[in-house]
Order: sequence, then structure tokens, then C-alpha cells
Amino acid sequence: MAHFRCPACSAELSDEDPISTCPQCGKPVRAPAPITHLGGKLQVIGILILVAAIIAILSGGWWAPALLFPGVVLFILGKFW
Repeated sequence: MAHFRCPACSAELSDEDPISTCPQCGKPVRAPAPITHLGGKLQVIGILILVAAIIAILSGGWWAPALLFPGVVLFILGKFW
């Protein structure tokens, strides 16, 4: 069971309830869609690897450049998959 917030009033809502309006403010809301396609998952993994590479570069890790290439490849594969 995932929770999300109403963009208008920040009320906490559950994605299990099939609601189309916020019970507090009455604005239309939609539950965020999960990533269901492989391309989106590859993009997320690529971004996480790139973030790890940037952190490793900033902290002086000798292995950091080795993470850049797989991160970029996964991100691009996810973009065009």
C-alpha cells in the first residue's frame, strides 16, 4: 500500500482507494503510476549508477570512471527501448 500527497493541499492519500478527487480539498487527483516498462526501469538503474559514479568521483574513488560507461549505456537503452 503506497501513499502519496495531494498536489493542492498536501493531504496524505492511499493508492488503494479508487478516488478521483481529494477528500479534503475536492481537487482532482491521480495516483502516481508505477514504472511498469523495462525502458523506464533501465533509465532509473542508469541514473542510479551515474549518481554513484559522480559521488565516487567527488570522493576520489579510483573506480569511479568505470561506472560512467555502464550508467550512460543503461540510461540510453532505457530511453530508446
